[in-house]
Amino acid sequence: MVSVNRRQFLAAASAAAVTSMTSNVRSAEANDELRVVVIGVNSIGNTHLNGFPKIPGVKVVGACDVDSAVLGKRTEEFDKKFGYGLKKYDDLRRVYDDPDVDAVVLGVPNHWHGLGTVWGCQAGKDVYTEKPCSHNIWEAGQMEKAAEKYDRIVQVGIQRRSFKHLQDFFQEVHQGALGKLKSVKGLYLSRRESIGRPSTAPQPPSTVNHDLWCGPGSTKLQRAKYHYDWHWFWDYGNAELGNNGPHILDLCRWAVGAEEFPTSVSSVGGRYAWDDNGQTPNTHLLRYEYARAPITFEIRDLPTATGKRDTCKYMGLGYGIVIEGEDATYLGFDTGKVVDPDGKTIREITGDTGSDGGRQLHRENFVKAVRSRKTSDLNCPVRAGHLSTALCHLGNISHLTGESLPLASLQERVQDQPLMADAATRMTEHLAANGIDLDSAAVQMGRTLAIDPKTEKFPNEEAANRLLRREYRAPYIVPEQV
Repeated sequence: MVSVNRRQFLAAASAAAVTSMTSNVRSAEANDELRVVVIGVNSIGNTHLNGFPKIPGVKVVGACDVDSAVLGKRTEEFDKKFGYGLKKYDDLRRVYDDPDVDAVVLGVPNHWHGLGTVWGCQAGKDVYTEKPCSHNIWEAGQMEKAAEKYDRIVQVGIQRRSFKHLQDFFQEVHQGALGKLKSVKGLYLSRRESIGRPSTAPQPPSTVNHDLWCGPGSTKLQRAKYHYDWHWFWDYGNAELGNNGPHILDLCRWAVGAEEFPTSVSSVGGRYAWDDNGQTPNTHLLRYEYARAPITFEIRDLPTATGKRDTCKYMGLGYGIVIEGEDATYLGFDTGKVVDPDGKTIREITGDTGSDGGRQLHRENFVKAVRSRKTSDLNCPVRAGHLSTALCHLGNISHLTGESLPLASLQERVQDQPLMADAATRMTEHLAANGIDLDSAAVQMGRTLAIDPKTEKFPNEEAANRLLRREYRAPYIVPEQV
């Protein structure tokens, strides 16, 4: 049935709009045509809008967006490309109440992933939700419960899970292809620009339903660029760590074969060089402890030096992973190579990555599972997406519960962790090249937090445990009982 919050909202809007979330459910697998609506079509959602119609037996029947200008533009483009018009929705709740929709694709901001998925499952829709899996760790558990309770197929958009060559290669890694694992390094070294400081109080575009866009989060607006810079504010985004981290940390976790949380997390970082009001780090080092091998992750959003417009590299990679084994090392992302201890290439790891950054293969996998009604057919169900996304959340919690210290003290603080010490050296050299005075600057030294993988909580860490979930703004509340 309709969740309490949705029922209250719909009743206030129109008594006629109050419907059962299950009475209109149509059995998608019993029909030749799978009818899909894409929710959020400004950016990644637009690629889904253009990708799903290419799958046999799938018809995109509608598009939904809170920005009427974006919605009008995308539906006009779709009509010209595919030769038919889409039904337009300005509220995702109207999509969920439509009995002629079988599945939804969530291309919405991070803070809507949890509630959007739970509502979709309650409405009897199958759901493809973009990464990160959720805005916080607790939400992901509610998503998983909803998918199971309502027997829904839910795919998380961490699409490299659908690459057959990586499936095969990581299986070989688990069997010892690189020898005993020593470490796995994740890298996201990609230059970004400052978001600046609004000179006047920002206002949402006149075409946007700002209340609905904000949903579970605050309606306070602090950014000048409305449709992207939300990533760098905690109420809606999850920093660069939660933006590109899910793809890279998923590969790291896959490499060590971990199917549970790490036993601890630590971090150091800060926001440097930019004069803006963004809240999240643009330089961030993380470490995760797993029994098989530790994972470290380096994020650096600044160029190699002040005034340049390039990006840093590590072992030739700007982003991707480095799996260090006793016998050989793997370097790559979508594809890669294995090198011997002397750096000589032993083997290339390549294969079909499909189109749209691999998303098309992942969409096809989602449709296959919708047809079979088997969650086991999914390459990235909620649980898998949760475990990889949780690494991002854990790192951010370490950061947020940490303390500001002199940057000059960093090396001393991490000297007992060789992998972090090496990364910290690269970090401080990089900051110095970008004009940061190492003697006067500060660094956020995140707390080293022990984790219980079974409970997915921090033993005896009240402040950290409070950050496992968020406060929700009515009526946009992820329900306690799904």
